[in-house]
Amino acid sequence: MHGTPGEDGKLQGYFDTLGIPYTSCDAATSAITFNKRYTVAVASFSGIHVAKSILLIKDRFGSPDEVVQKLKFPVFVKPNNGGSSIGMSKVNQPSDELGAAIEKAFKEDDQVLIEEFIKGREFTIGVFKTKENIIALPMTEVVSKKEFFDYEAKYEGASTEVTPAKVEEAIAEKIRETAKKIYSLFNCRGVVRIDFIYNEEEGNPYMLEINTIPGQSEASIVPQQVKAMGWSLKEFYTRLVEECF
Repeated sequence: MHGTPGEDGKLQGYFDTLGIPYTSCDAATSAITFNKRYTVAVASFSGIHVAKSILLIKDRFGSPDEVVQKLKFPVFVKPNNGGSSIGMSKVNQPSDELGAAIEKAFKEDDQVLIEEFIKGREFTIGVFKTKENIIALPMTEVVSKKEFFDYEAKYEGASTEVTPAKVEEAIAEKIRETAKKIYSLFNCRGVVRIDFIYNEEEGNPYMLEINTIPGQSEASIVPQQVKAMGWSLKEFYTRLVEECF
């Protein structure tokens, strides 16, 4: 279900046409959140903190100098559509590495998003709706053994996930409330997972992205969070199915 057509709204639109109920976000929300640039634009417009960024379009992109003039380094270079951190790079300073990172991202997508680095702790939190109540699951802190949470860190054990996160309640509450606001703002359905960087100097959570079809394997983050809340997965999935009807 990750990627297209499951995460970008195509399958949801097909289900809508056939009148088949489903537990995830609808076609419009899925399409918007699959596009990182659209996601941060909508969030920023509504007062959610996001990293400063620019979008590069293939065949309309001049040179890396465009990036150097507009953003502060370090920066993250990533395909605008897609997931699992494939094609993503961190570039610490203006150099030949920037051009190589942009080229790498363009191999995965015709649009490349470049974001300023936000220093802080990385948290991710599942959010779902049941009986008209938006509920935030116990959050997870992600501590990458790599320079950032790349594909290897996500899927090949190069990171540590602490669930529930060991964090002050005031910080946890701020992230939970922001996550629930984002869920409502984007008209989400089912369970989504929202990634944040918490900037301790500012005391603000910065939204990174919204995952509308988060992993559901036993080792995945959302099932870890459900168990940390004291629910069984059977109870959790029952609530999701009941909500979609």
